[in-house]
Amino acid sequence: MKKLFLHIGILFVFSISYSQNEVSILQKDKSEFKVRFEDDFETLRIKNAETGQIQLINNLEASITGKRSSLDINDYNFDGFTDFASFHTDDGMGVYTIYEIFIFNQKTKQFDRLNFPSGFNPKCDMFCDVKIDKIKKTLTSSCRGGARNHSDVWKYDKNKKLILIKTQSY
Repeated sequence: MKKLFLHIGILFVFSISYSQNEVSILQKDKSEFKVRFEDDFETLRIKNAETGQIQLINNLEASITGKRSSLDINDYNFDGFTDFASFHTDDGMGVYTIYEIFIFNQKTKQFDRLNFPSGFNPKCDMFCDVKIDKIKKTLTSSCRGGARNHSDVWKYDKNKKLILIKTQSY
């Protein structure tokens, strides 16, 4: 009986720590995509199941200390289409998670990297510990700097451009 619990416990720990290296995305227009990491998490390979077309996204934000990246699917721009993010814990103390977000482009049927908007003065210099508020349609990025915590709240404007609407430190 003890061995059974030991095996179950090991399996449970392994399943929690396992990094999701591949995801399937089914869009509301019924198009399907397979997304997976290649080249030690530095490249994403995205295959359109319908057309067979392959999209490669290179130069991902990858851990320099060997921390594994994972994939998350969500609607990051609130347009009803599924987007995804690649993320890993920071290379320092591992206190926050760094995200690279990819937005589905309905016209090209490909995913575009969500570039960190310029012209704003956010407290975090990248997307960290991203939280989505589907009601307010906002993305919140939270990070640490010294002894302070910082939070930036982003929203899409009427032109579908990401803008900073609030920042705070505590």
